[in-house]
Amino acid sequence: MELIEMLLSTKKVTVLKKVKAILEEEQDRLTEADYKIIDSRREKHLTGESKSFTWEEAKKIIQKL
Repeated sequence: MELIEMLLSTKKVTVLKKVKAILEEEQDRLTEADYKIIDSRREKHLTGESKSFTWEEAKKIIQKL
């Protein structure tokens, strides 16, 4: 709560911009679970266990939706 009060009371734009940048950077990071899902899907792609599409095929499928 103290941090929230400090943020609300500051008038320094530079401080708020720095805090915002830090929070946005934190949100953009993938978790370990995310990486495991990506690795699993990549492995399935490389072994031919999953279906893949060219960019042109993908665009046609999306346009049909």
